[in-house]
Amino acid sequence: MKKLSFLITIVVLFAIVAATNAFAATIPTISILGVTENDKVTIQTHNFPKSKNFEARMGLFGTKGVDGILVGTVSSGDGGSFKVTFNIPEALHSEKMIAIRLDSTSGGYYSYNWFYNKTAGSHEGGVPAEDIPASASITVASVKKDEYAVIKGSNFPADEEIDVLMGEYGTQGVDGVVVDTLTADEDGSFSETFEIPESLHSEEKIAIRFESQDSDLVVYSWFKNLTGAAGGSDSSDDAYSGIPTISILSVEEDATVTIKTHNFPADKDFRVLMGKMGTKGVGGILVTTIDSEDGGVFEATFDIPEELHGDYRIAIRLESTTGGYYAYNWFFNNTSADDETPPAYTGIPTFSVLSVAEDESVTIKTHNFPADKDFKVLMGKMGTKGVGGILVTTIDSGDGGVFEATFDIPEDLHGDYRIAIRLESTTGGYYAYNWFYNNTSADDETPDGYTGIPTFSITGVTKGESVTIKTNNFPAGKDFKVLMGNMGTKGVGGTHVTTINSGDGGAFTKTFDIPEALSGNTQIAIRLESTSGGFYAYNWFYNSTYP
Repeated sequence: MKKLSFLITIVVLFAIVAATNAFAATIPTISILGVTENDKVTIQTHNFPKSKNFEARMGLFGTKGVDGILVGTVSSGDGGSFKVTFNIPEALHSEKMIAIRLDSTSGGYYSYNWFYNKTAGSHEGGVPAEDIPASASITVASVKKDEYAVIKGSNFPADEEIDVLMGEYGTQGVDGVVVDTLTADEDGSFSETFEIPESLHSEEKIAIRFESQDSDLVVYSWFKNLTGAAGGSDSSDDAYSGIPTISILSVEEDATVTIKTHNFPADKDFRVLMGKMGTKGVGGILVTTIDSEDGGVFEATFDIPEELHGDYRIAIRLESTTGGYYAYNWFFNNTSADDETPPAYTGIPTFSVLSVAEDESVTIKTHNFPADKDFKVLMGKMGTKGVGGILVTTIDSGDGGVFEATFDIPEDLHGDYRIAIRLESTTGGYYAYNWFYNNTSADDETPDGYTGIPTFSITGVTKGESVTIKTNNFPAGKDFKVLMGNMGTKGVGGTHVTTINSGDGGAFTKTFDIPEALSGNTQIAIRLESTSGGFYAYNWFYNSTYP
């Protein structure tokens, strides 16, 4: 037994596996149950994966909680649905609306929502975040073939002896070869190198298991027996089941951008597309096509198309020519990332909705707007983010930063339940968008009619044949078109499968056939879109049979 030194590690998404499940079959979401103004908020999770640690953050409305204030780290335990209460940070007490976000420390899962900072609802059943401690987890940091694996752990009990075992892939390390016994540092962290037993040198993949001698704690994962490899989820399925992502390493203004991939599938051709910020690269300019070769992690540099020179921010997308894989990101089109003095404006403009007069006007408040820019004000159907919407007016941002403005609602959108609004600069590529309920009930205790947001979860799939969904908070008496399409489209413009009526609304279960043209896709987007009123909901699913 040996005491291990402490090493803080920044966890790279998709590299860790916590305990039991390979991936969540549906998209995790959160709903707001209760708020006590400037004190606390209670949320309920839905479709959360098992045994994952989630960091909870709160921030300004419009940020989706990205880089917000850390308010707790909790374990999802058995996953699915659970209730938890977080304290509202003092720095946000003056905010009317607050964003909340839960990000997994492994696996790339996340969910976000927002709430009015006004006492409402109930905290009943909400467990204080501090009473839901984060669970033990491990990261396979690196491997040298047939020699060793470097493992990093967190949230392990410091007073327990942990046996480390390795075995054949698929065994979860049960009855494997004991390669070491360790105890974690005082804060539950460790970083250690473990030798690969000679009996496993011929194995392509190896299971590793951490098993406490003093309790029922067990954490396991696996790694490729390949130099430089990292870990994956414990699953009997050898197929690729990750989610590819890309990060931006460097930019040369109007010239090139260098990216680093994560968790890419092997031997796939990927089209590299760039486009206007906000498009996620969809339908962008084709820059080149690359082969992912061994997949996983690699770096690549691409030319910035001449048509995008001068744009302040640019979207980049890598989209496979087969299989439905994709990843996207965006970058500032400047070379100041490593300079001590970046260009004057480097923020991201956002705005919040202050008030609405039904079918008449909407008042907004901007945040972090660039100065002296002309912005087109566009409104459109919910779900469009205002892209291609009706031009309401053009304004000058003046001194930038924070200002309020009121705009007329176009007659073509009168009667719509929700409306998208977008401010888009005529030069420089700046933009911001939001949406609002087209009613005047924001401050009423009893709002008019239906004021929820319809969602649905995936409850079952028969590969290549059908998918079963369960709706939540659907409006009653509405006809919904059921659309399916390629992953990344959110079902927009997808194949029309059928049209259903929502009946009494709320929650109901339906099964739909998968179109033949999509039967071979790895991931499929599905969308329910009302034929009137602007209601919609979308999700996606792995095209593999479960449960």
